[in-house]
Amino acid sequence: MESASSPVLLAKREKSPRAIFDSLRNVYGRFLERIHAPAKIREFEYVDPVTNETIYLSTGARYSVLHVGGKQLFFCRTTGRFDGTGSSLFLEQGIADGLELVD
Repeated sequence: MESASSPVLLAKREKSPRAIFDSLRNVYGRFLERIHAPAKIREFEYVDPVTNETIYLSTGARYSVLHVGGKQLFFCRTTGRFDGTGSSLFLEQGIADGLELVD
């Protein structure tokens, strides 16, 4: 039987730097989830290749806004809580086609 300090058993316990980093990141993520910290997310844009629909996130001083088609979903930047919805009238073709510009 091999002792606990034998080279064979020590080699089995060693983790790669990447595995250690992933473990620490998971522990940190669970901690943030437990204290209900808001998620940090960066602005992005994604175009669905199947439907050609554009989805993007914009950020402002008070809100992060997720844009899906003509719909806007507002999230508080400090808490991450959902705050409400909105829609852009000019992005909806049915409404925009019926508008006339007046000088």
